[in-house]
Amino acid sequence: MKWAVLLIFGTIGLAALISGTIWGLESYPIFRDNVSTQGTVVDQFQKKDDKTSEVVYFPVIEFLNANSVKVRFQSSTGSTGSPGYETGTTVDVIYDPYNPANAKIGRFNQLWMGPLTAGGIGLIISVLSIVLFMKIGRFEKQLQSLGSRNKEDKGSK
Repeated sequence: MKWAVLLIFGTIGLAALISGTIWGLESYPIFRDNVSTQGTVVDQFQKKDDKTSEVVYFPVIEFLNANSVKVRFQSSTGSTGSPGYETGTTVDVIYDPYNPANAKIGRFNQLWMGPLTAGGIGLIISVLSIVLFMKIGRFEKQLQSLGSRNKEDKGSK
């Protein structure tokens, strides 16, 4: 039973590590091939979370791309309770020049906090499950060797 729990625990950790890595790899091209500019928060998209009934606010940002074309996008990261950005606030924007509608707010937490959190938690859980797997294996070997010594001691008497 304990091996099954460790296997499940390790699989969850590995899945979180892989998903965090994939998420980070999806964000990397925007960071690598980015064009930086300034944008303005023009609206707040409000969405009610079905599970918690809280309202999540997603800022809607407008910016001018390199061709002076106005681009509008909604951030994929929102905040609960109150808007994370007030309407009219100027924010840094990073966008792919070939797909400007796929822009991101150019802050560390907007780009990397999700992938690092998922990957970090996955790494911790995976390493912990491997360590526990090895410790339990050693412990069971010690118990078996103690058990065989006790049988030998009883047999020699």
